[in-house]
Amino acid sequence: MRQQIDCAVLVLEAHATWMPQTLEVAQAGLARVRLHHLDWEAGQDLEVAEDQLIHLPVHAIAQASVSLRRFDVCLLPVSIDSLGWTRQALAAIPRGPFLPIVGIFRDLKSAAMQDLLELGLADFVRLPLCPDEFRARLLATVARVPRMGSLRESDHPGQAAWLQAIGILPAIEHASVRPTSMPEPPKFMPRRNLGGRPIRTAVQRHATESGQNLNTPSLLAATRSFRDAKAALIERFEKDYLERALERAQGNIAMAARASNKHRRAFWALMRKYEIDAEQYRVEDL
Repeated sequence: MRQQIDCAVLVLEAHATWMPQTLEVAQAGLARVRLHHLDWEAGQDLEVAEDQLIHLPVHAIAQASVSLRRFDVCLLPVSIDSLGWTRQALAAIPRGPFLPIVGIFRDLKSAAMQDLLELGLADFVRLPLCPDEFRARLLATVARVPRMGSLRESDHPGQAAWLQAIGILPAIEHASVRPTSMPEPPKFMPRRNLGGRPIRTAVQRHATESGQNLNTPSLLAATRSFRDAKAALIERFEKDYLERALERAQGNIAMAARASNKHRRAFWALMRKYEIDAEQYRVEDL
């Protein structure tokens, strides 16, 4: 277990009447948790309307992804007045590995809480705050999320085998031990059409049309920069993963999302991004 947890706190002027007192109450139970206050609204010439309650662009959290990596978790206070801004800020965060965000809710209804969780919050606590529960939720959130540094270059052998199986990565020997916090990738059977022939994946079709060999790194080196190659790799993986998940679930989006450990709304957003129609995976009764 980590000796100390670094927790970022997004300080917003809209919560100045209750957030400081809340943290003062919570401090009694925050052993080994160090709070870092991020007052991004102070001393900056921000391009936002003066009549807005929060003087911070909705893309502020997403744009600070690199600087937030030095923390283990981030606290985001949310009240009924800042609910709209928080929804937009969470929706602006790109999908994929990101610092876990725990909300501190004040006067929110259950529908709003569920909506924020589906938009990406890792967990939340409600006022009035219980210091012991607050500390337990922070520790549990940090424990189930790997360090940000390990998310860029994963040494998980099961994940590497999964990428090799769908033809994205060449065969690489991984000798590291599998982290217990990361689940094994799903084991899918090759898809076949009515004639019994395997259905080619999106990656395989792309490689065949471009004359590339999936057993060589040429597929990754096709783009001009590391960033472009990484983006193309992620897109191909996501699209093929969605197709295989829908195949197993026979077109049931909710079932496929649960099996993928993703919220249904996030799963559906990826389907819309890659123009995937669930109807083609549904089996009609004969």
